[in-house]
Amino acid sequence: MIYVIIMTSENHSEKESILRLRDNWEEAVAFRVTIIDDGNCRANHKVGQKFEFSWKSPEGICTESLVGMYPILHSMRVFGDMRELGSSERNVRVYNCPSREIKFKIKALYKCNICGSQLQVNQDGVQSLQLQCTKPEFPLRVCESCYSNYKEKRIEW
Repeated sequence: MIYVIIMTSENHSEKESILRLRDNWEEAVAFRVTIIDDGNCRANHKVGQKFEFSWKSPEGICTESLVGMYPILHSMRVFGDMRELGSSERNVRVYNCPSREIKFKIKALYKCNICGSQLQVNQDGVQSLQLQCTKPEFPLRVCESCYSNYKEKRIEW
C-alpha cells in the first residue's frame, strides 16, 4: 500500500505532494537459495528445496552454510557482479556448504524500492530507473510504473 500525503504550507500557494517511504519500503534485494546437489546433511537438505528471504534468515536453512554464504549475500546486496567470481550470470552464484555435502544456487532478486516488483538483470546490471529520496538523501531503484507515478513527488523517509 502506498500513502501519498498532501501537505500545505503558508509559504506555498500550491499543495506539495510527498511520498513517505517508511511505511512502504521494499528492500532492494531478496535472495532465492535452491539446493541443487545433496548428500549426507544434518539439516536434511534435499535437491529442489528453496529458501526466499531478504533481511531475516530463513527457517530451516543450515546455519553453518548461511554463515559461510554471507559474504556472497552481502556482495549481491551491494550489487556485486558474480561473474567476477567465475559465475556465468551477474546475480547468481553456486556455493558449497562447509562440509562439501550440499550445493546451493544463490540468486539475487532485485526489486523496486516502492512497489516491490522484480527488476530485470542483464549483463550490464540491474535495469531500473532512479528516484531520489530527499530526506535523508539516497537513491531509490524503481520500476517504470513507480517512476512515472512518483517522479514529480517529494520523497521522504
